[in-house]
Amino acid sequence: MAARHLRRGPRNLAAGPLKPHIDSFVLYLRAEGRSRKTITLYSQAASWFAAEHLLTGGQPTDTDRRFDTADDTSADLVTFEPVRDWELVSRVHLRSWLVRLRHRRHTDSYVNNQYRCFQQFFRWLSAEEEIPSPMAKIRPPKIAPKPVPVFDEGDVDRILKMPKGSDRCAAKRVDVCKLRDSAILQLLKDTGLRLGAASIADRRAVVTGKGNRTRYVKFTHPKVFFNASPADATHLHQHTRPHLNDHDLSHLGAYQAVLRTLSGATELPPATLRTRPLPPAVRRRAHHIRKASRRFNAPPIRATRTDPRHAKGEDEHR
Repeated sequence: MAARHLRRGPRNLAAGPLKPHIDSFVLYLRAEGRSRKTITLYSQAASWFAAEHLLTGGQPTDTDRRFDTADDTSADLVTFEPVRDWELVSRVHLRSWLVRLRHRRHTDSYVNNQYRCFQQFFRWLSAEEEIPSPMAKIRPPKIAPKPVPVFDEGDVDRILKMPKGSDRCAAKRVDVCKLRDSAILQLLKDTGLRLGAASIADRRAVVTGKGNRTRYVKFTHPKVFFNASPADATHLHQHTRPHLNDHDLSHLGAYQAVLRTLSGATELPPATLRTRPLPPAVRRRAHHIRKASRRFNAPPIRATRTDPRHAKGEDEHR
């Protein structure tokens, strides 16, 4: 495997004589149905540990020397005889590698993530080869809590204004693309969903997460309420209380409605409004609607004579 260039220098993934077990581990993960991202994470962690630490005996590299300080130098790192067999890996090798990662100024969460990868690999190796796991009695590295950066109201407003019609959208569809992208961003903001596989139906998103586990996430209900039945008002008044209760929603006038609007990222209290009656009927209204639809949309696909649904009608016409 070729070396990958990271911010801290090239990462050597050439595991040499230790590679066959890593390949078997990858095969096991694929058989278990693990995601491609998980397989890559586990296999590269084991390959990096084998190539850059075990096979070299823990000898410091230029990357290690680059992060030397007066209190923490690469000369203080633990070295040992090169290891070419997984059965010879001990706790000293693992702990010295974790110390080496910290010396390179990797974050606590990254070091902990590498520990979790080794935990999975040596658990499989211990069961496969029936050898004791060197991970025994090694505690996971602690992660110092850090405040999570969040968006302020100005950032949210700028993100929601970003959607624009892409070049792939035809001139007639620019507004449609902008509306679609805005709806997606609004859904992510309202529900806290991560980007991933999701399908939307009945005002709920079916999200596929880690391990191919699925869950339902409800999102925003309609924010315009007309006169509702008492049963529906019992469920809808949770969006209007304490200003309006279920009795208010079920006793709206014929041309009265309740509106719940947003100002930036803040939901405003509900307000009532009065609508206008429908205008008088327009002669040939349906004809004009169809004409406009044909003008701004692609023509429908006409059935051919080979369509069995129309064969009988054509025979009778003949």
